[in-house]
Amino acid sequence: MSSNPGQHDAPQYYRPGPSTGRYPQYPQNPYPHGWHGGATPPPAPQQAPAAPAPQPDTTAQPGAVPQPGSGQQAGQGPQWNAASGWGPPPAGLGSGPQGRPARPRQVVTALVALVAAALPFVVMGIGAMFATINDAVLNDTGLPRADIDAALAQTGLTMDQLTQFVRVMGGIFLVLALVWIALAVVAFLGAGGARIALAVLAGVYGIPLLLLMAPTIPLFAVLVVALSVAGVALLFGRPAKEWYATRKLGAASRS
Repeated sequence: MSSNPGQHDAPQYYRPGPSTGRYPQYPQNPYPHGWHGGATPPPAPQQAPAAPAPQPDTTAQPGAVPQPGSGQQAGQGPQWNAASGWGPPPAGLGSGPQGRPARPRQVVTALVALVAAALPFVVMGIGAMFATINDAVLNDTGLPRADIDAALAQTGLTMDQLTQFVRVMGGIFLVLALVWIALAVVAFLGAGGARIALAVLAGVYGIPLLLLMAPTIPLFAVLVVALSVAGVALLFGRPAKEWYATRKLGAASRS
């Protein structure tokens, strides 16, 4: 039998075994029957060596646009680069949830002012709901007793009826104060319609309250109205308006 490879069938190649990726895997001997130099052997196929894993680019300047494939492996998303800040940051390094702009300090100050303006009426409303009107209470109001007796005689109210009237008015004050506080909290959380409702309530009840309490406790009336107006004004200031507009656009884009 001749050993010339041209006189035999094509050489048989064996599938290479599993490769670790570091060194190329070569096939078995393609000429098991020997070979002489008279014939030119066909080139043996070679397996390309495994490409080394790319290293992250640590020389990128801040603000530079990263090139595709830099600092990442094939089939994977962009990797975080501490120098350029490209890609999603690791857990715990983000500034906050995406689409949630930072709340301005004016909105926080407005919440404090609005709640402070309503708290006295919460206390007064609870006290009035459990009050009992008698001569001692009427004498402690600071109003001339003759004027009180004249008003009672003109309206025909008794002490019991006056007590019921005061308790009802206390419940109304308490409900309005709680609604005011609830609207302030909702506006603080980002609802733009709540600040409009607060502005309406401040105009509807602020001026009558000031006129009602000015003869007896003018300093308290002025302080309450001033806090209410200041809180509403802060909610309509430029930082707050931009914050509400940004939140509205973010909610529209997510829907």
